[in-house]
Amino acid sequence: MSSSLIRFPSLADIRRANPVEAAVIARRLARIYNECDALFGVLAAKVETEGVKVVYQYLATALWLDDITQIGPAAAKRIVIRGKAVNSSRNLDGTEIPAIAPLAGLAARTGDITPAHVDEIVATMINMPATVSDKDRAGAEKILVDLARQATPLEVRKAGDRLLNTFDPDGPEPKDPPERPQRELAFQEHRDGTATLKGKLDNLAYAQLRAALDPLAKPHSTKEEGRDTRSQWERHADALVDLVRLAMTVDKMPTHGGDRVHVAVIVDYETLKSGIGTAMLDYGGVITAAEARMLACDCKVIPAVLGTESEQMDLGRSKRIITTGQRRRLVMRDRGCAFPGCKSHAKHCDGHHIVYWILGGPTNLDNLTLLCERHHRLVHCGGWEVRMGGDGRPDFIPPAHLDPLRRPRRNTMHV
Repeated sequence: MSSSLIRFPSLADIRRANPVEAAVIARRLARIYNECDALFGVLAAKVETEGVKVVYQYLATALWLDDITQIGPAAAKRIVIRGKAVNSSRNLDGTEIPAIAPLAGLAARTGDITPAHVDEIVATMINMPATVSDKDRAGAEKILVDLARQATPLEVRKAGDRLLNTFDPDGPEPKDPPERPQRELAFQEHRDGTATLKGKLDNLAYAQLRAALDPLAKPHSTKEEGRDTRSQWERHADALVDLVRLAMTVDKMPTHGGDRVHVAVIVDYETLKSGIGTAMLDYGGVITAAEARMLACDCKVIPAVLGTESEQMDLGRSKRIITTGQRRRLVMRDRGCAFPGCKSHAKHCDGHHIVYWILGGPTNLDNLTLLCERHHRLVHCGGWEVRMGGDGRPDFIPPAHLDPLRRPRRNTMHV
């Protein structure tokens, strides 16, 4: 191993490194990263002491740092907050501002702990009761810094919580409850019709949301599809969509403009019939024609079908909509999602037209089956086919890449 690995690895060192050397390089780069972040903090504390407004003509140190380095305002702000917390500085009148967590700053400057560790230690020290002596504060910080050298930031956070509980078992004095729950939700719509959600929930609302989402967000692993490859964040997003779809079927859902809550899909008739092309949503954005055909199976989405001259031909024909009685019989027959290996309950399912409604398929029991949203999409877009067996139960034909013989499969999970 070359001596350069001990200091700063070169590109050649990294490319020719064996597994052991790669681990050594990774640890060294991590220390360098930690040291750089800590030195940025020292610099931020220096600029703050000199007077960023007077000397540098900036309103805030984070603005100066971002302008100089182009690291972005959020990253610059985190560095400045962290730097001021672990490094002592001075006011313009010369009085010293002591560091909140000086030992954490020292460990960071030697590369021993990460910025995330520093943040957790600082958060604990900030929340330390004023009645704690300087000696006990220093001892508590040393415990956390020593732990941070060998544990994760989450473990440091939990250790900090235990220390705070030791010093103040009663916790902080409860605040007066706000006049209304602290809840916010914002939508940032993008040009392609997707949206980013950002919000805040009070503790009770968050607990209720998690209680509703967690059962829907469990990984789905089946013999037919294998292990669920969705990330935790993707599973939670899918669960939120399922929750909304469930809410739209509830009788107590308030009306909007005199009508039940629905989503309008505007699509050319020939596009819907062929399944090739795109459709437009009333909130903006587009979906594929195949997805529009999937949505036309049940009554949660009303398609606005346009003719060749864009005149409105149909707005949710009644023959397409599954009646309450038909749905009850479907639930009795299929018990839940009929896709092989799926455990989804019937309340999470749509009624799917085996012969697509747009292609003339009737809304009759022998042309319907229950499918959860994920498998409904898979049937429409993933190469699976459905046909009704002689006993009046649906068979599912996998695509050739899953089974070259395309042997029919059935769901036995609800039997």
